[in-house]
Amino acid sequence: MLSEMKEIAKQKLKARKSEFFSEYPDVFNKMYNFTRAKTAKALRYYPYFLKIQESDTTEVVIEGKKVLMLGSNNYLGLTKHPEIAEAGIEAIRRYGSGLTGSRFLNGNLVLHDELEVKLARFVGKEAALVFSTGFGVNLGVIATTVGPGDLLFSDELNHASIVDGSRFSRAEIIRFKHNNMKDLENKISAADKTKGRFIVVDGIFSMEGDIINLPELVQIARKYGARLMVDDAHSLGVLGPKGNGTAAHFGLTDQVDMIMGTFSKSLACVGGFVAAEEPVIDYLKHNTRTMIF
Repeated sequence: MLSEMKEIAKQKLKARKSEFFSEYPDVFNKMYNFTRAKTAKALRYYPYFLKIQESDTTEVVIEGKKVLMLGSNNYLGLTKHPEIAEAGIEAIRRYGSGLTGSRFLNGNLVLHDELEVKLARFVGKEAALVFSTGFGVNLGVIATTVGPGDLLFSDELNHASIVDGSRFSRAEIIRFKHNNMKDLENKISAADKTKGRFIVVDGIFSMEGDIINLPELVQIARKYGARLMVDDAHSLGVLGPKGNGTAAHFGLTDQVDMIMGTFSKSLACVGGFVAAEEPVIDYLKHNTRTMIF
């Protein structure tokens, strides 16, 4: 531990020297001064970036020891399913290990189109659009749907990808208290009526574990002329009669304008998608930066 603490001291000294010898502020100083993680490691109290040597559905091997995995998003335990593994191997044999370009240009496979048809049918929408990550869905779709001159209403405990997508959009962001429909209605009723309105919420809030009050939310959205997007990253495979998400769970699929989902939880893969009316998806396909680039 002594050697580790010495390295931390050296790092802090580097930050002080940078400040002393330069007449200009150094943007790296916050990095040189960041030693909390190293201190936690030195104290053997660092819980992040554990090196997993082997992985099963409920157990993993860390430092040669088999332990229970209590923090996984592998809700249905499909990551080790033999059919899924074999399908992945066969896809690599046929298409290679990468797309070599964005879908917009040269990376669109028949598999993408087939998957989009099935995803749209699964969540009850006309069309769907597949992205390389779930984070990229929210970052790109939100920023393409609204912009300067629009209003974006966001639950205060929404996922970071929704927060960043909202900021990226440059729309006016109005946050409402967590799952508090009265607070949302107070704010949306008082908002500028000349601006477009977009409400974005998680279906299941991953840190809290509660479900959005969708029945009241759709009433407010329709009453005040707002479009509604539900992030079903943690709902697919969990809620709904066929695991098809929050809207299906409440029987309100037609009342939700956009349904977003990821593959990294119940669906045992990597990527994300958004589903909506066909004209909406067609617009997103040709205008969303996280899709094009």
